[in-house]
Amino acid sequence: MNFLKSNYKNIIYSLLILGVGFGVGYYMKKKPSSRFASEAPVAEWKTTILKDTDGKTVRPSELPGNLFVVYFGFSHCPDMCPMALNDIENAFISLKDDSKNITPVFITIDPERDTPEVLRKYISHFPGKELVALTGGKDQIGELQKGFGVFSQKTQIPQGNGEYGMDHTLFIYLVDRTGNILRAYPTGIKGEELAKEIRELL
Repeated sequence: MNFLKSNYKNIIYSLLILGVGFGVGYYMKKKPSSRFASEAPVAEWKTTILKDTDGKTVRPSELPGNLFVVYFGFSHCPDMCPMALNDIENAFISLKDDSKNITPVFITIDPERDTPEVLRKYISHFPGKELVALTGGKDQIGELQKGFGVFSQKTQIPQGNGEYGMDHTLFIYLVDRTGNILRAYPTGIKGEELAKEIRELL
């Protein structure tokens, strides 16, 4: 079931445009309060076969934990992805022992460059609670993105010598084991605020 088939489709799409075009500055100036709930579990959460940083195949639903903090991004992202991962890390620091059954998950939208080896090196820059990073085939990643309603597209970098960037949806998702999207927050939410929101679901 596509997450964006709900009445929030246009809302999220509008927020995406703001996020990509204006660096989500709007959200960083006020307390994030966006809360969305999927109409049904994201089926692809259970069916999509990806690879972890050791190259082992895994379905997201098979990861340890009862609650997942999910972010779609890419390792070459210059600002938004590191910001989101740092905020997630700070949330886990605030949660302390309450985070023991919660797993942070980074899913690449750029499998062409983000191999298991590349992701292993990338997540090593984010210490603290171990971050799970997943990659996979382009089609598999694409289907999972559709399930979450995550948009992404390549963008050319001026004078980038063939390098490219990625415009993409800038949300942090709270997901349960069966694939229900419980809540979603724009990149820019502070770690302490995210921790408070997570505690409400424990």
